[in-house]
Amino acid sequence: MKNSQDTSYQNQLETIISDNPNSIESAVAQTALSYLDDDDICNFFQDLLQYGCISGMISELVYYCDTHAFYDAHYAQIEEIRRAYEHETGTPIHTENDYKNHMAWFAYEYVAYQIAQKLGVW
Repeated sequence: MKNSQDTSYQNQLETIISDNPNSIESAVAQTALSYLDDDDICNFFQDLLQYGCISGMISELVYYCDTHAFYDAHYAQIEEIRRAYEHETGTPIHTENDYKNHMAWFAYEYVAYQIAQKLGVW
């Protein structure tokens, strides 16, 4: 059963999707909305931000073929996020593993963090 807070989150996430189609924000919001029946949205963001994409909870980003496709589809936005992060922190992003995989997860989690803050759940 949905409570009123879930309905408010749902409305905000649906707005994100309609305002930013084909964006990372939309991808995160769509996944969060899929948790309405199984778990509440607040727990989705808490789990994602605590355990990350590496946990496997984002089924769309489990396999390299999926993370590479996500990276390629959102390359420009991922680069914007990378540059902003490096500017804000003064720390360049380095990885010794698969770069596209790492950056897809990083961008997804970064955007999820921003959405969670906007919703007030993190």
